[in-house]
Amino acid sequence: MRKYYIIITAVIILSFLFYWYSYRPSKIRSACLAEAEFNRFNIYANDKERQQFLDDYYKNCLRRFGLER
Repeated sequence: MRKYYIIITAVIILSFLFYWYSYRPSKIRSACLAEAEFNRFNIYANDKERQQFLDDYYKNCLRRFGLER
């Protein structure tokens, strides 16, 4: 019986680690990119300024969620 508790605990820990280090960051990155893409066309006229805005907005979004320093 104790063996099952150890296995269940290990599965729960591994599931949490997968969520925290793989699934969650990928969802945050895709949400930040979509948010930056949505907002970038409303502000700047030329492509260079738009790309700079996209990069800055994306990085700030990642910082807001704690993925980047």
